[in-house]
Amino acid sequence: MLTGFTYRHTVAFCNVGCLIQGAAVNISPFLFIPLKLLYNISFTQIGSLVLINFVVQLAADFFFGNAINRFGYRPFLIGAQLGISAGFVIFALSPWIAPGFVFLPLVVGTVFFSCGAGLMELLLNPVITSLPSENKSSSMAFLHTFYAIGLLLAALITTFYLHFFGNENWYVVVLIWAVVPFLNGLLFTAVPLPVIKAEHKTMKMGTMLRHPVFILAALTIFFSAATEILVVQWGSTYLERGLGLDKVVGDVGGLCTYAVMMGIGRFLYGTRGKKLNIHNAMIWGGAISILAYSILALAPNFWLVMVAFGLIGICTCMMWPGILLVASNKLPFAGVLVFGVLCGVGDLGSAVAGQAIGVLSDFFAARAPQGIALTPEQYGLRIAIGASVLIPVLTTVFQYLLKKVAPYRPEAEKAGEES
Repeated sequence: MLTGFTYRHTVAFCNVGCLIQGAAVNISPFLFIPLKLLYNISFTQIGSLVLINFVVQLAADFFFGNAINRFGYRPFLIGAQLGISAGFVIFALSPWIAPGFVFLPLVVGTVFFSCGAGLMELLLNPVITSLPSENKSSSMAFLHTFYAIGLLLAALITTFYLHFFGNENWYVVVLIWAVVPFLNGLLFTAVPLPVIKAEHKTMKMGTMLRHPVFILAALTIFFSAATEILVVQWGSTYLERGLGLDKVVGDVGGLCTYAVMMGIGRFLYGTRGKKLNIHNAMIWGGAISILAYSILALAPNFWLVMVAFGLIGICTCMMWPGILLVASNKLPFAGVLVFGVLCGVGDLGSAVAGQAIGVLSDFFAARAPQGIALTPEQYGLRIAIGASVLIPVLTTVFQYLLKKVAPYRPEAEKAGEES
């Protein structure tokens, strides 16, 4: 092992890891239209890729928790990033791996990089909260800021590459992305990592699953994660095919606005959020997201749609890390398990919502009424996005209940007590 690395390097490489996770989870949606046009992939198949992405993350979150407790963080941090790299390579080479059956290797590649991304979200959160820090909520906010940066870079690099080099060369940008997790994975062979709590002090899975705080946190993150991620999964496709916007205009104006506002929100919370009640931020975020999703569905004009993307970005920015903080605050001896299972539930919410949009889009497109100004494809996508308004409604309800049942107390982190 190399010497000279400190916990500051660990934090830096974890931040890069979260950036990689943001790119791995979100890069394929920017390729959905090229894949649809080049290989005749349906919206239902696109929705299936979204579903597979998050179901595999869910499986990784559930199945690797005990192994991490046993063998430590390092082998899994390295393996996760190498898995993401391998997945990108398989995804990119799918037209050559199975000519005429491109969807199959697309699925295999998605399984690989999704498993790696699931492991990263399972690992990075407890690593950061276990490192010495004066304010864990700020550390978590900074970590998740890099998720937004990864999303932003995935949007910018992929969109502009396709614009200048053409849809038919989409695979090159994926191969370029494969280099980053490979290199960062190698760096984790050298940095110091925290020690996991002794096995006898760790809350058992069954005890945690029955705990009222965990049950409520799981319901909250199920809908909150869908509120946050749904606009990323379908935003690019909706703006281009549903609203008829140019891909560069839609991705840069919509998805990049979303990513920038999410990053700004997390950065501001990390620097100035010590006195901010995280529950109130999440509750108001859910309420404003209801309005934003309604604007997306109605699409009254271009600029309001762009504002809606930005609102969703900043309003949902602290939901995922915030719920993890609340749950780990109330269940401090759950260790990696509470992060893994809750991240898995969040992935499940994202998967179910993403697949539902694909199915609803195809369903309503096939039943589009005659004589309307919209094409069947546009009609189906708009109705599906309209139905998604229910998700932030449920998010807001459960966020309110979480505040009442399990109010976040930062002092409990210092005391190490279990409520």
